Amino acid sequence: MKNIFPKGVEVVAGVIIFHKGKILIARSPKWSDKWTLPGGHIDPGETIAEAAMREAEEETGLKVHPLGFVKAGELIYSKDFHRPAHFLYFDYAVEADDGNATLDKRELTEMQWCSPKEALQMDLAESFSESIQAFLEKFPQYAG
Repeated sequence: MKNIFPKGVEVVAGVIIFHKGKILIARSPKWSDKWTLPGGHIDPGETIAEAAMREAEEETGLKVHPLGFVKAGELIYSKDFHRPAHFLYFDYAVEADDGNATLDKRELTEMQWCSPKEALQMDLAESFSESIQAFLEKFPQYAG
């Protein structure tokens, strides 16, 4: 039987970047040009927190500091992702030193700061609304 997931099970970190009452969301061509959270693969030997901070800095240019773990989940064959994939994802929250994000045009087409509640009203790719909702539940002091 041919494996429909060419990269096998992929372990990834999603990052909720917080700064002054807002989170950073990004539009990604890999996710049907819908709004997502920054993130990417966890490298071997890297902790979830390390991966989240690395991905945040690579994709946005922001210096960040850890807030804490948000949630874990599984996404198999997302209707929004550009190829067949089986993700085990770990969402992690970080706080940015400032709001001067720089768009990584290799990964993203647009970025926007908005309140978590505003983000939940946007055209988010599959599973990202659950991640933002979990952030609000885990860190109610950041709900705004």
